[in-house]
Amino acid sequence: MVNSAQESTYSKDIAEYLDNNGAMLQYEFAYGELLKMRGSQFPKDENNTEGWEYLEGNKSKALGDIKMLIIPIYQANFTHGEITKMIGFYQSEAGKLLIKDRSKMTESHKEELNAFYNSAVGQKIISKKEVLSIEISKVSESWSRDLYETSMSLLNNG
Repeated sequence: MVNSAQESTYSKDIAEYLDNNGAMLQYEFAYGELLKMRGSQFPKDENNTEGWEYLEGNKSKALGDIKMLIIPIYQANFTHGEITKMIGFYQSEAGKLLIKDRSKMTESHKEELNAFYNSAVGQKIISKKEVLSIEISKVSESWSRDLYETSMSLLNNG
């Protein structure tokens, strides 16, 4: 089953890409914000301790769930080779600065960024931006709704 092994590597590479390109940081932030909001609505007490323990311990699983929902979207829009090139860029110093602190990008970094987005892969990312946005928004909304409902059910009922 070489195809299955290739598919597994392809999925893992997309997961790595999502970690490198900052996408997962947005979901980590969203999860944290939900907990903050729930903390003000349902402060921890003896009635909801189990709910809070579940929510606080469930972050990694929830982030893994959204990642698994996004992976097929990238598989439908990019080849494995393209994903590998995208990972390469985001692992470069320019790619890391793009995510962490754009203000620290030098002219050389900006040239690398421009070269990447002027490449065939970069142009494909640009051309797929709207499709990706629509599809990822759908799974993100579903993930957020499920998380919201789960948190309400766990904390509201104590």
